[in-house]
Amino acid sequence: MTITVNIGDADLSELLAKVEAGEEIILVRDGVSVARIAAVTKPASSKELIETIFRERSGRQPVTQAEIAEWKQIGRR
Repeated sequence: MTITVNIGDADLSELLAKVEAGEEIILVRDGVSVARIAAVTKPASSKELIETIFRERSGRQPVTQAEIAEWKQIGRR
């Protein structure tokens, strides 16, 4: 859920508590959006990224030498 707050009425401690609870805050000045406060997402670990790459590759057909040669020719046109 998104909450809109006028900058003049903003209480940072209160807003951060709402963000930690899952809310997204839009700060407005004179009715115009100027900033967004949202939770920081945890970046994936290296292990998670590698597992994702292997999972994605497992469902694909291997590339042939002929396909690679064709792609090289396309790039030279």
